[in-house]
Amino acid sequence: MLQVRSLVLALLAIIVVSCQTDSNDFTPDLGGTGTGGSLAKFAIVQNSLLVLHENAIDQYFIQHDGSLTEGRSLTFFSGGLETIYPYGEYALVGSNNQVFFLGFDDNNFLDLISSYSHLTACDPVVAANGVAFSTLRNSGCRFDADESLDAIDISDIETPVFIKSYNIEAPYGLSVRGSHLIVCERGGIALYGISDPYNIVLKGFFDFSNDTPLDVIHAPTHLIVRTDKGIYNVSYTDSGVFQILAKID
Repeated sequence: MLQVRSLVLALLAIIVVSCQTDSNDFTPDLGGTGTGGSLAKFAIVQNSLLVLHENAIDQYFIQHDGSLTEGRSLTFFSGGLETIYPYGEYALVGSNNQVFFLGFDDNNFLDLISSYSHLTACDPVVAANGVAFSTLRNSGCRFDADESLDAIDISDIETPVFIKSYNIEAPYGLSVRGSHLIVCERGGIALYGISDPYNIVLKGFFDFSNDTPLDVIHAPTHLIVRTDKGIYNVSYTDSGVFQILAKID
């Protein structure tokens, strides 16, 4: 019971910190915390709730009294929209063949800024400090393509530029904080140093044995990892040492 209570408190702490640090004055240099996970289907960016569908994104304005009013609906005729990730004043959308970068026009309506094309595969995306990271997976996916971790320069979000592709095996969700990237892959979680996106370094790997990690939330000293069998609270160090602290089945 104590372990479960510790994990619940950890989840609540992440939510509280996220709410306290969320601000319209956010600058892209700070990146996103990935508090909602990289496989999320909705996100709050500025004062808008963005809801992802297979071929469209619906925007709702969040009013001061808590009510929601309809904003703009963007339709993507290519379809295959999979994940949405808040990045400062922007939203990053992963689809099965592109990453879309969304912003807002002068009237605060949702708008498409740019996109980055990749091979057809399942594709979550996160970003921090002007660099987006996207995993491409065919394992357990309906597509057959090379599996990789792509780094994309979005310092100018209107013209995203491919940096480098890294070989990776069976990747799912991922999370970024500062100079560290956590990726759910190979039946475990991997910690990468990303200070130089042209030379990402694997610092450590933790095998979950009988579980398959699907997504991860990154906090300063620990991780909330969702697997196919439960939710884990995992501590980690900058050198890549992991320890399971609690689990909810």
